Amino acid sequence: MSPSPDETPTLPQGPGFGVTFLYYFVGSALVTTLMATQTLGIGLETGRANPFGLLFGVIGGLVGASLNRSSTLTLTCPNQKTFKQQLTNILAEMGYSEVPDAREDGILVYQRTGLSGRFSGKIYVLIAGKIANLGSRASHLRRLRQQLEKAGIR
Repeated sequence: MSPSPDETPTLPQGPGFGVTFLYYFVGSALVTTLMATQTLGIGLETGRANPFGLLFGVIGGLVGASLNRSSTLTLTCPNQKTFKQQLTNILAEMGYSEVPDAREDGILVYQRTGLSGRFSGKIYVLIAGKIANLGSRASHLRRLRQQLEKAGIR
């Protein structure tokens, strides 16, 4: 089913910085607090393990959110066909392949093959006119941007 002329497709939006920070903060704080109680031999009721959990929770939250939050990258592409071919080649070098028939709304989906594809996430590409919007994890887009700049695409 193709989108009607009134419905412009949009890239899927994943969690932003706040939700991703919270996810990694809670996980890191909980694991660190429990590890501190076991290794230091103190009980949770003393509250002495909580500062460790808080510190490592903030660090884990910041690192996790900076690497794994959802982000978008907007590029100009004078020729859609050439851009798509260059992008497909660069993504293939990074281990991604296009998912055939993934969506019918004009959004291209790229995913790593095998087990790594289950954990690394997808890259969504929407090419409209002379603009290409890419959406994925921030760490993937940073790496992709470097590869695109090496190929002369900005």
